[in-house]
Amino acid sequence: MPGRGVRLAILSAALAACGAEREPDFFVRGVGVIVESAAPFASRADLPGRIEETADAALAYWGGSWTHLEGATISLLDSQYVPCSAPHAIGCYDGDIRVSTRDPSLGTWHCVEQTALVHEVGHAVIGDPEHRDPRWMDFEAVAARLGGRTGWASEGEVHCTLYPSVWRHLHGRR
Repeated sequence: MPGRGVRLAILSAALAACGAEREPDFFVRGVGVIVESAAPFASRADLPGRIEETADAALAYWGGSWTHLEGATISLLDSQYVPCSAPHAIGCYDGDIRVSTRDPSLGTWHCVEQTALVHEVGHAVIGDPEHRDPRWMDFEAVAARLGGRTGWASEGEVHCTLYPSVWRHLHGRR
């Protein structure tokens, strides 16, 4: 049987392979936020406030509160798709929220409001993995509340155009 040090090394490697999460970079209302993205908006000093405002708008839309996010972590990931039970997901909620900072067709998002965060907060509040609730197709109020903001690209400041289609989902589909 290997010694204690070898067993600990094996356990650490196994946990890393299973995707054991690292410590949050910061907290928003007690929710840990992990930033693993090179998107220009992800390194801005106003990111915590923008995440809070986006989550506030989403929680209001879904009829939830910050208690629905207690114990969760929000991860902003550079990968095109995030680890999830559904293939090719740009966002996922399984007790934690993971969102891609890259759009499948346009490249890197310019602001956190463009990501699937609004959608995934919906899953935290109402569940509904089959997307049966009609609110999955109507996000105009959220877009109006979050619209008109500044975003960032590698060349500098740009407009943060919101695409509610990122948040929508056809009824009855995962």
